[in-house]
Amino acid sequence: MNHQHPVRPTRGTILLLSHDPALIAALDPHLGTFGFFIEVHEDPEALRRRLAAAVDPQLPELPLVLLLVDLRALADPAELARLAGHHDGDQGPCLPLICLGQEDVLEQRLAAMRAGAAVCLSATLAPAALAARVASLVALPAGEPERVLVVDDQPVAALFAARVLEHAGLVVEQVHDPLEVLAALERFAPDLVLMDLHMPGVNGIELTGVIRGQERFADLPILFLSGELDPGRQLDALRIGGDDFLAKPVSPQRLVARVRERLVRARHRLVRASGSAYGAAGLAGRERLFTRIDRLLRAGSPARWALIYFEQPGNESVMTRLGAAVCARLGEDGPAARVGEHGVAVLLSGVDERAFAIRAEALAQGVQQDLAADAAVADRGVGWCPVAQSGGEAVTLVSRARKAARLSLRRGQRRVERYASAPPAQVAAVERSPLLEAVAAGRFQLLFQPMVPLRSAPSERYEATLRLNAPDGELLTPSVFAPLALRAGQAATIDRWLLGAGLDALGLRREAGRPVELFLHQSLAGAADPAWVAGLRDAISSRDLIAFRPIIQFQIADADRHLELAVSRSGQLEQLGIRLCLNGLTASERGERVLDRLPAAFVRLAREAAHGPQGAQLATLVGRIHERQALAIATGVEGPDTIARLFRAGVDLIQGTYVQPPAESMEFDFTALEAG
Repeated sequence: MNHQHPVRPTRGTILLLSHDPALIAALDPHLGTFGFFIEVHEDPEALRRRLAAAVDPQLPELPLVLLLVDLRALADPAELARLAGHHDGDQGPCLPLICLGQEDVLEQRLAAMRAGAAVCLSATLAPAALAARVASLVALPAGEPERVLVVDDQPVAALFAARVLEHAGLVVEQVHDPLEVLAALERFAPDLVLMDLHMPGVNGIELTGVIRGQERFADLPILFLSGELDPGRQLDALRIGGDDFLAKPVSPQRLVARVRERLVRARHRLVRASGSAYGAAGLAGRERLFTRIDRLLRAGSPARWALIYFEQPGNESVMTRLGAAVCARLGEDGPAARVGEHGVAVLLSGVDERAFAIRAEALAQGVQQDLAADAAVADRGVGWCPVAQSGGEAVTLVSRARKAARLSLRRGQRRVERYASAPPAQVAAVERSPLLEAVAAGRFQLLFQPMVPLRSAPSERYEATLRLNAPDGELLTPSVFAPLALRAGQAATIDRWLLGAGLDALGLRREAGRPVELFLHQSLAGAADPAWVAGLRDAISSRDLIAFRPIIQFQIADADRHLELAVSRSGQLEQLGIRLCLNGLTASERGERVLDRLPAAFVRLAREAAHGPQGAQLATLVGRIHERQALAIATGVEGPDTIARLFRAGVDLIQGTYVQPPAESMEFDFTALEAG
């Protein structure tokens, strides 16, 4: 069944499987405005035959560009594997697959993931928005074919890949000398790089590191195609910044399908970020900058990077002019992002500390020259911090660069200041009073990290975590200040602040009609207060959150030290309808003892337990969690290889920088499920 459009389509044919007349009628005209011809099929078997035919007799000049499947049209979601297998097999074209489904139906989303769908969108999205999302995932805005750079020192292997991809409608350029890749990237501007791993002079892992070091290529999809069978080397390739790994020999159909899948995913990420990734004056979004920093930290190559921070007093108009000046001076050298009410941060590469200092000075002077005639823009502070001194996370790096910028602003001499950590003796002196004063004064910042389900329908869950605003301007992680506060008897102070701020955040989400499940940590030292349970109950009741209670988290080591108290408090929480999460499970007698006594709904694996054991050992540990009717959580997820391993072991929920680092808001997109 074909639908005609008032404007003749020019970009290609989308095959749609659906038997929802309302969806078809609403979606068709919107896709038509984007230049697509929509061909509707209600029967999966008919669609399979159509895929085998490949050419539309009515519009033979229009290529097939997408397979769009409404999963509600399948009697069994597992049928999708057969349908998708046809377009990834030896017959018919290799088409990107996008699915439409119901957000709360797990089977549909699992079927989409297993069939290799690039994304599973909600079928309840507004037709105009849904059409725009689909259209953006199909092809370039002008309908131009996408470009692939093939890098392989073996001309025969490069020619094979090039011919296969050209036959699929892509534009391909070959590079046989890896030392010429950067020039080819500039000249050819590819949408994706297909790279061999083993090449003379420089291997694919080293070359990927160099490419990722160029800001304009930071998000360029890179696929490895190699005969390397060592899983460790394959993981090294992904860890340094590769997006996928294909082992030689590979069938033409599989090669085309994986290349197109990655191109679609790249467009999907761009669409998701388009609403907030770029601000005024060319500034990148805060989350994009943080993601870049976290990628550098995961790759283990932070030494060549530094963060420059501009602290600028003034209103929004002043900040806009500052952002424009910074971006104009940067060009394409690095991302600049608005990171606070009065801050703009820039990520720059260099070779050593002296080079960082020179670049920071040059950038600051250039911005000063551009804004010198603007009377409304007062003096600013400029500071910088090497990424190697990030403390392992983006939020700490930004706070340290900001600390240096504020020192520059206070001194008022227009000098660029470098972050300098205090000597150990000075840190010890500071810990005896100012940090504890900051804890007592509640100078905290609340951050949220999403938990993504691997084995259940998408549900918005976040863990609330704290950073302490130290007197010198740094944001300190709980690992720094929590032990100090515990020794000083201030654990209850931290608990009360986190509980109040977390419940306030829950209340705001409830009022906005977007409730979430929020995990809040509490210590047994604070819970020892006889009034703790009543205070928790009253805090929830006063905010009208009876139907949106938080999940309370106890550390397993803490619970074991105070086991009888933990048992008593968990029983009281259960009576209030508040679920419990236990953190830090390892394969130990202590873990078994606590699990046997406390009725947990969630159990978070210790990092060494989640990432250390072999698959069978991890699966056994997860099985013990499931035996107690609890869900298993793994944190520290830093790459797709880890996700696959945790999924096989039975883990239910994952956290980590690969999913999303801690952020100031709860805005993670749980509805957009990306396969893989």
